[in-house]
Amino acid sequence: MSITGTTTMSQRVKQFLNFLIGDPQLFTLENRIFNAICAISLFIIAINVPYNYITGLTVTSLIFAFLVVAFSFIYFLSRYRKKVDISIVIAVIVINAMFGINYFYSGGIQGASLLSFTLSFFLAMLISPPKQYYWWLALNLLTVLGLIAWEYYHPASVEAVYKTRRDIFADMTPTYIINVAVIFIGTVYLKNAYNNEKKRGEEKTRSLEMMNTEKSKLFSLISHDLRNPLAAIQSYLQLMREIELDPENKTQIETELLYVVNSTQEMLYNILVWSKTQMDGLNVNLIPVDVASAIHPILKINKMAVSKKKIALDTNIDASIKVMADINMLQLIVRNLLGNAAKFTPSGGTIFIKTSRSGDKCLIEVKDSGVGIDLARQADIFSLKVRSTFGTDNEKGIGLGLFLCKEYTTAQQGTIWFENNLEGGSSFYLELPLAN
Repeated sequence: MSITGTTTMSQRVKQFLNFLIGDPQLFTLENRIFNAICAISLFIIAINVPYNYITGLTVTSLIFAFLVVAFSFIYFLSRYRKKVDISIVIAVIVINAMFGINYFYSGGIQGASLLSFTLSFFLAMLISPPKQYYWWLALNLLTVLGLIAWEYYHPASVEAVYKTRRDIFADMTPTYIINVAVIFIGTVYLKNAYNNEKKRGEEKTRSLEMMNTEKSKLFSLISHDLRNPLAAIQSYLQLMREIELDPENKTQIETELLYVVNSTQEMLYNILVWSKTQMDGLNVNLIPVDVASAIHPILKINKMAVSKKKIALDTNIDASIKVMADINMLQLIVRNLLGNAAKFTPSGGTIFIKTSRSGDKCLIEVKDSGVGIDLARQADIFSLKVRSTFGTDNEKGIGLGLFLCKEYTTAQQGTIWFENNLEGGSSFYLELPLAN
């Protein structure tokens, strides 16, 4: 069999199991276990209907026929109505009641009823929440001990259904085999489910630990990076009080300070956006967005950083393109991409931003003639593995911007990637679905 054929078969089996016991994304582990046990029980009970009839246990056959109907209803409640709690209670009570009646028509203590009670108790413990364990233990013990005591004092109440030793073997042997098989299947399924849940929990724990470590690094960098611009502003204000600056120096210092404040404001904005995402989760509002109208305000904001370094900013914006996007997320992505391009492009360089159609997608390209992306940083460029970096004019960064770009692109069902240009610098590409 080919690999493709094996994969298809595996997928079909998985789809069938999901149909039978419920999708793991929609049903809890307890609900799926109960649905699986209901399905197995239905199969076993259905087989017992004709088998008991053939072996002469007519009443037992009728009882099992009733159990088929009862378990079909219980399975429907749990699988399609998701009322697993009430389904468990009904299932345990119905089983004990029917097995109790069957006790008198299947040989009593000499028959297979006690094995059936043992199996029913195992299944009850398997599917029940811990708070019900003692109730089902008490019910099972009282029912079984009560039946044995009744038979002991009223032996005539139990029908002698086994005419020969062969009849006893014919009833006891398959009952034992079924009990062992169900216990084996139930135990294996439960252990596998437990191990899978444990593995998912361990992976989640490792992920959280990694995130916490990265957050600690991030906040240590933030506390360090905020001191520099605040110290610069403090120094300027102190200088203004102590020295009368000539207009030319005053203008130059104010321009420098304004640039520092704008850069710090951009960093703080990213931090606030990221913090809000951590607390509230991603809230995406996808609507048709005019790309040109969304990008033009970002171009105006970035003119100061570009003009300060004497960088040429060329654009080729298609005014007819509309995308399905969250406008705030889109603007944050473009703002970070342009800010990074300005940061790593030396004086006299060029930044080029272009929008175009690519099939049913819109492609936004931000290309610069800067230093490019070092090979050692490429694998983690969109992650939260924070690395403090300096631009070509000693601009400081904390590495949060591109992480947000990746997160917000994915949230908008888009794609983001980068390439180092042969002639120098790098190009970042953002692809989003067209609105039409």
